[in-house]
Amino acid sequence: MLNIVMYHYVRDLPRTKYPQIKGMLLDDFREQVRDLSEQFEMPSVETCISYLRGEYHPKRELCLLTFDDGLKEHYREATPILQEYGIPGVFHLITACTEEKAVVPVHMNHFLMASLDFDTYQAELTNYIGASPDIDAALARKTYPWDTAEVAAFKYFFNFVVSPEVRDSAVKVLFEKYIGSEQDFAEELYVNWDEARKMQKAGMTLGGHTHTHRPLSSLSTDELNADLERCTSLLRKELHPQDLWPFCYPYGKSQSYTPETVAVLKRLKYDCAFTTECAVNLPGMDVFSISRVDCKKAPQATAVGAGRAQGGM
Repeated sequence: MLNIVMYHYVRDLPRTKYPQIKGMLLDDFREQVRDLSEQFEMPSVETCISYLRGEYHPKRELCLLTFDDGLKEHYREATPILQEYGIPGVFHLITACTEEKAVVPVHMNHFLMASLDFDTYQAELTNYIGASPDIDAALARKTYPWDTAEVAAFKYFFNFVVSPEVRDSAVKVLFEKYIGSEQDFAEELYVNWDEARKMQKAGMTLGGHTHTHRPLSSLSTDELNADLERCTSLLRKELHPQDLWPFCYPYGKSQSYTPETVAVLKRLKYDCAFTTECAVNLPGMDVFSISRVDCKKAPQATAVGAGRAQGGM
């Protein structure tokens, strides 16, 4: 079996400006990496693809660690720990964040929610974008299982329902009002190209996570092609060559991408793609719908003693 764990924020939260961000504490991350490395074979993404194609037969279960969004802490904190344990991680970049010093709306939303009382923030945003319609509560909870029902519905409305143009304009106004310069914040939050290349030299694999981090199923054909082509051209231009290029769907649920998305990824020579759906990864499965689990639900090997997985989004 191939287990894949996904991480987002990995930081010493109590000592940051935004301790309410949902993430994994750095000490917990180190402990989890140690525990997983004792239980599983910790392969490269190339080995994982060979396994899914039936070409590699491991002696014990596999566990791959993946990181979304290209955050600065992935370079500064996570990579050295992985390097210490000899573990090759996979890191997916949002190229507009690295290239254009943009903060994507989903991250503006995270940091505003971590800065303001939820009711205050929701009320202010509603003044700009209007009230949320009735949201499918089950779908919202499936998409955001670690949030309360109210917050999950709000996030689903923010990311999937409201017009992107209206949403982006509103959240940028509030971000500037309460947090400050988008460009300055982006330089602190995301890796730059030099740091990304250093991660490659440290044994990490870099991949795509789109250019603008919008749900790909919501884009027109022209928008889809433009976004993925821009992301791909920047990765191939700015990073060192790789034998294999992975991709990670924004939001990652089955409704967030389409067969057209997969066709474009194949045309652009990506080798696999990761979702956020929870399912078993076994030989013969589609390598463009690889399942992952949140770090809060990190696996335990069936043939080895239990570990102490902790923390998460």
